[in-house]
Amino acid sequence: EENLDDAAVDAQMEEAMLQTQEAMLEAEAARWKKQVDSKYEAAQKLAAAKKAIQTAFIQLRADSEEDQAVDAQMEEAMLQTQEAMLEAEASRWKREVDSKFEAAQKLAAAKKAIQASFVQLRQEAADDAALDAQMEEAML
Repeated sequence: EENLDDAAVDAQMEEAMLQTQEAMLEAEAARWKKQVDSKYEAAQKLAAAKKAIQTAFIQLRADSEEDQAVDAQMEEAMLQTQEAMLEAEASRWKREVDSKFEAAQKLAAAKKAIQASFVQLRQEAADDAALDAQMEEAML
């Protein structure tokens, strides 16, 4: 009976620990989502700025063929640099999110394994209690 009480307390402690881990995981996932959303919004703003620059190029072409050619080359080089930086940053974000998602999946799998162990421990405790009761009955 004392072992049963100890197993129940242990199970309650493990369950509380799992709930804490789950809450921490949910908070971390929300933080990751906020970061990704923020970075996505910045990427959209850069894309809009690129489009505005491209529109300005069209206007420049109408104003001056000669000056525009030089300006367009400089602006195009700038856009290519910005685009390469944006692609590199997006790739880094993707790796970061993928890594954190993989960690979250591993935590979820560990939680399931621990919960399965709790179920088994509870069953063993119940079996032990039944056996103890049968032995006590046999002794009487």
